[in-house]
Amino acid sequence: MDRPRIAPLTSQPTLYTMLPASPLTKCVFIPLCVLLLSPAVVAQQPATDSLQASLKAHPGKDTVRVNLLNQIARIYFTKDASIAETYGKEALQLSDSLHYKKGIVWATRNLALVENTKGHLDQQMQLTLTALKLAESLGDLPMRGVLNNDVGNIFTEQNSPRDALVYLKKSLRIKQQLNEKPEIGKTLNNIGSAYISLQMHDSAMYFLEKAEKIKLELNDQRGLAYTYENMGIIAMLQHRYDVALRYHQLSAAYYKAADNLPGLTKASLNLAEVQTMLGDMKNAERNLAAARDINSKLGNVKNEMIYYKIRYELDSARKDYAAALTNYKEFSERNIDYFNVEKSKQISRSQEQYESEKKQRENVLLKKEQQMHLATIQQQRVLVLSAAALFLALLLITVMVYRLYKRQQELYLELNNKNREVSLQNRIILEQNSTLENLNQVKDKIFSVISHDLRSPLAILEGLLFLLKDEKIDAQQFRLYTDELWRDVKNTAYMMDNMLQWASNQMKGIGVKADDFDVTQLLNQEFELLQTLARQKEVNLIHELNNTIMVYADPDMIRLVLRNLINNAIKFTPAGGEVVITARQEKDQAEITVRDNGKGIPPENQHRIFSNIYYSTTGTQNEKGCGLGLHLSKDFVERNHGRIWFLSKPDNGSSFYFTLPLAEEHDTTARGYTVVVQDHPVSGVSVLRR
Repeated sequence: MDRPRIAPLTSQPTLYTMLPASPLTKCVFIPLCVLLLSPAVVAQQPATDSLQASLKAHPGKDTVRVNLLNQIARIYFTKDASIAETYGKEALQLSDSLHYKKGIVWATRNLALVENTKGHLDQQMQLTLTALKLAESLGDLPMRGVLNNDVGNIFTEQNSPRDALVYLKKSLRIKQQLNEKPEIGKTLNNIGSAYISLQMHDSAMYFLEKAEKIKLELNDQRGLAYTYENMGIIAMLQHRYDVALRYHQLSAAYYKAADNLPGLTKASLNLAEVQTMLGDMKNAERNLAAARDINSKLGNVKNEMIYYKIRYELDSARKDYAAALTNYKEFSERNIDYFNVEKSKQISRSQEQYESEKKQRENVLLKKEQQMHLATIQQQRVLVLSAAALFLALLLITVMVYRLYKRQQELYLELNNKNREVSLQNRIILEQNSTLENLNQVKDKIFSVISHDLRSPLAILEGLLFLLKDEKIDAQQFRLYTDELWRDVKNTAYMMDNMLQWASNQMKGIGVKADDFDVTQLLNQEFELLQTLARQKEVNLIHELNNTIMVYADPDMIRLVLRNLINNAIKFTPAGGEVVITARQEKDQAEITVRDNGKGIPPENQHRIFSNIYYSTTGTQNEKGCGLGLHLSKDFVERNHGRIWFLSKPDNGSSFYFTLPLAEEHDTTARGYTVVVQDHPVSGVSVLRR
């Protein structure tokens, strides 16, 4: 079938500056009433009614009924996907019972098209490839031409245009060989879609104009809808919005005439985007509402994402920046979800490919082993026959039996050696599998943090900077968001630091570089960095380390432990609360305490704090974390021969303790500092006391 190129989420300039002469110039201003009353459109509904009547009059369970069911399903898939799915399933079930392979091919293809309307491209690809394989076994050339075309369309929608062109050009050769002009026009259109994805607009227009010429000759109004939509997309990418508007108006009229709901949804979105660029806000709003209403029935996730993107552009053009920011967040969330879905699918495909390759390796080893056994058995047969033939000569028989025995022992020894080699290879494969599984867990955790915890604040910052850059929001309005943005970016930086330390620890290990250092001095260095976070939340931040405390540990690891514990305390302490850091020395150990009077940890979750289950909750001002900080802190403290624990009661705050070994030459006479960060009661200015 024809397939339009999905409208890009961002417009990019190209070198293409002018569309070639096209028959469009002769029909741009055709009234919509003429299109809606054309013979092909008027005849479409009676044709459907005629097929329905024929199906009702033919209750027999035979191939005639299968063909009627497939024809009706093909017509309904653009009108009502649920009805098309019902007829397709009945056709598939009946064809299977009749062993009618041609009916199975078309029923499977119709069910694949239904999955496309839902946006399920993986399911569509699986069904289409199944149908193509069966068509190839039947040697049905027309079927192969149609199904190769469908596979190419799916690759185009999955942003793999180079793979798409392989199948589309194969389909074109088959259809040209059969001289099927309607089908040739469809495939030419789809090749144009693939070249649009490759940013090769000259090549795309070449094939689209050839498709347009054929469809105009055949009066194929249904097919012209797809072609004009693709031409409109090229004009949009070149910022030639007047030309794009005319193409999309024609495309929308043809989609409406054919009652093609998925096509009408995309046409409405394209019109809304072009009208927004042209400043026609009223019509853009109307087309966006129409697209939303139609897509609510179809449930296509990608169309919903594009809707919020265009809604954001429309609100920005109206200078309604609050609504624009809200819609940009909606678009960003759906874009992240769509990215995660695509990522999961890609991981699933990689795992399936790995399992397939693993089975192939195992099969090769089994075949080699079988060949060795067969060779041994064959040799034994030869030896037995030889012994029977030489039975008359006792002495010769004795010599031959001895030689056969020695040969058999050598073969068994060789077989045992081969078996040991196979066992060794199996152990190596199992060890590699275990390593790959661990790396996959690290990769999945990193992808999860980047996708959910890091992309969201960056996406919001990007949206606000975009508005500021285009002077759609002034600096005074932007400053209203700076405190919240600063906190999000600071938390994001701490999360990124934790994630990188954890990933390095998991994938290649981190060596402990222990040395003598002063915990008090290290705390003062980190204290300056954390005071802004405390001041913003109006939390008093105090440390009471009055003496130099020399310990023997890795200073970089302990720096990260202190930062995580203090940052967590600030995160879960409300405004007006207090965070206090104290220390004491016992025998050969130093014990450091970070205490807060925040909301505490619920008893049912306390067992998860230092476990291997990555546990994270939002702070008192919705601060986020990646769930790695405390787990990493425990690992670093224990690597430095210390231990870490905590005490917590709900609504009474939490106290985290950890110990470190003291340095061998510890000076207890040196003085440290007591530092308090709090807001001045009169001026409101933060005061630092030591």
